[in-house]
Amino acid sequence: MDVHDAIRRLKEALAKIPNVLQQPAPDVEIIDFNARGPVLGVRPYTHTDHYWQVYFDTNKAIADAFGAAGYPVPEEHLHMRSA
Repeated sequence: MDVHDAIRRLKEALAKIPNVLQQPAPDVEIIDFNARGPVLGVRPYTHTDHYWQVYFDTNKAIADAFGAAGYPVPEEHLHMRSA
């Protein structure tokens, strides 16, 4: 996954979600790295009246944007040896 492309895609998707505030603009930042790759923090801002709608729409936007980009689903490979 190209992290800069992922951030750009998410910011574009967040801008289209109803009730996401333009100011302050949504945050999409790298918050960590692990064995599966970078971990992004996604924080759209909204009024509390719209929290759950924005929450669920944001999760859907992440799935849609990353699916459209063709990013692979993170996998964990285990190798087991018998004694």
